[in-house]
Amino acid sequence: MNPCQNCKMNMKKQWIDLHLNKGLPITEVARLSGLHPDTLYIWKGNYLKYGLGGLCDGSRAHHSYPTEYSGEIKNLIRELRRAGLEKEHRYLGPKIIKQRLEKRFAIIVSASGIGKFLHNDGLIPEKNKRRRPKKERVQKCKIHDPGELLQADVKYAAKSYSGYWFYEFDAIDYATGVVVGDVYELQSNYEAILFLNFMKRKTPFNIKGVQTDNGSIFTNYYTGYKKSADSAKPRLHPFDLWCRQLNIQHYLIDPGKPAQNGKIERFHRTVEEEFYQHETFKDLNSLRRKFRDYLYYYNNEREHQGLAGLTPLEKLQTFPEFATIKSIS
Repeated sequence: MNPCQNCKMNMKKQWIDLHLNKGLPITEVARLSGLHPDTLYIWKGNYLKYGLGGLCDGSRAHHSYPTEYSGEIKNLIRELRRAGLEKEHRYLGPKIIKQRLEKRFAIIVSASGIGKFLHNDGLIPEKNKRRRPKKERVQKCKIHDPGELLQADVKYAAKSYSGYWFYEFDAIDYATGVVVGDVYELQSNYEAILFLNFMKRKTPFNIKGVQTDNGSIFTNYYTGYKKSADSAKPRLHPFDLWCRQLNIQHYLIDPGKPAQNGKIERFHRTVEEEFYQHETFKDLNSLRRKFRDYLYYYNNEREHQGLAGLTPLEKLQTFPEFATIKSIS
């Protein structure tokens, strides 16, 4: 953790006091503190001249910019920009301004430098773009308790005898590794909401946040938002609306970055290797029954290296409020 400015000034004063009040030579103070003697001499001079305020860290920004345009060049750029708007009814870009400066005034400057000046001088108008609401982000370093974040996703489970897929909806708790899941015949907005209600019933903790990918059954952030008539009030996805109803924060990963939902992706690999590759199913009910048996084993009996050799149940029991839970069904 970085110390505040007052702490830094008091620390500097303590080293200077060893020299001024205790009589230690600067070289000895430098040896004790690990600082360079020149640094201590600078601190001493500033302290004697300005007092404690002289030990405040100063700005490291340059006092001057040798490559900055002169006032004459700045005024010419502004004039060319203004004349282009008045006479030609268009904003002259950096490349055109560069060419006209060279042709008319024999001044050679770079187009990138002109572009930076136009931006810093406020001469580039802000485009009236349709803006999407800011995507919510989760700071995983601040997740410490069960239910603060569950990563949810859908997996192609198995095919029926008719050749249609069944879909496995899963969610894994970020703090404990507890998994809840169920299998549905379809994947749609309706099943996503059904599964959200299923999560609320099955988890032994209160759910505060759910993180999903950008699939159409979870969000229309990249589709419906753009087509909303009022960008300030976009059409919300049914899953988002139901999350609000249940007081759950819905987070989205970035497109094309499934690693941000890495825990649920890793579970899908595990369930594929340990369950689907070794089981057969007659119908949807058979699949659901065997999958729930596997989840019971996964949560209550299977040790996880990511949990330091604990099962998800044992990890959950390390939290005092869940210490009395005997099993996760």
